[in-house]
Amino acid sequence: MCEQLAQISEAEQSLHEMVDRLQQCADINVPDAYHAVMRTTEHLFWLEQELMETYDFPSRQIHLEQHARVLRGLHCAHSAVLRGSAEHGRHAGGKLLLDWLAVHRDTMDAVLTIWVSYCESGLVDNKSRPQMPTVNAH
Repeated sequence: MCEQLAQISEAEQSLHEMVDRLQQCADINVPDAYHAVMRTTEHLFWLEQELMETYDFPSRQIHLEQHARVLRGLHCAHSAVLRGSAEHGRHAGGKLLLDWLAVHRDTMDAVLTIWVSYCESGLVDNKSRPQMPTVNAH
């Protein structure tokens, strides 16, 4: 397994730990815990973007668009959290995020992992493909 995939796995584990902290902290600490979830999610998505760029992943744009939508949702909920809605923070930064992440991991991330393994095994020459335009989601 490539080093970047290992880093993504570690970042995802860290995200789960941040979500657990968000769910268990006192209401007064929700804004800080929610912010940590957002930063960890942004870092995870950045690592994935780096991997997609390294291996010239052909479905990169749609993958990044999914990341952008999730980040937008987290940032929108952040304003409610800053106004004192611990429940919004725990729901958006907990259940909704983890439910989405599970589907994303089993679909889009699985395809990315297969692409990386094909590139690393020589089944795909990702360097000979024409460059595709992408949107930087971060």
